[in-house]
Amino acid sequence: MTDTNPYEAPAAPLGDPAHDAEETEKVKKGQKLVIYAILINISAYLVQAAIGQVAVLVNIVSIIVALVGLYYLAKGLGMSILTKIFVLILLFIPLLNILTMLVLNSKATAKLRAAGYKVGLLGASKKAS
Repeated sequence: MTDTNPYEAPAAPLGDPAHDAEETEKVKKGQKLVIYAILINISAYLVQAAIGQVAVLVNIVSIIVALVGLYYLAKGLGMSILTKIFVLILLFIPLLNILTMLVLNSKATAKLRAAGYKVGLLGASKKAS
């Protein structure tokens, strides 16, 4: 009779470290872009309050940066297609776009901290020792 348990879960390594590192790098890059988009968007609202409709150009830049950041975050966080479409729609609604980007930023921060990165105001830096 053998001493092995036939009902024991297999002890195989889970996950691919290279794939996880690649996803983490995408999240890191996407988070940085989303943070920049938040700052640009807030500055667009301030410029619009001070100057007027000239801020539309700044807002367009913010949306472009946010879309590129969303692309990287969606790849790194493994979002479903429905979530991507929903977030994409929310990015075009004023004020909700900032809240959407803040939620995405918090999810990215959680993933990066779990991966061992130190996350500050302008994104992730070197891995924490």
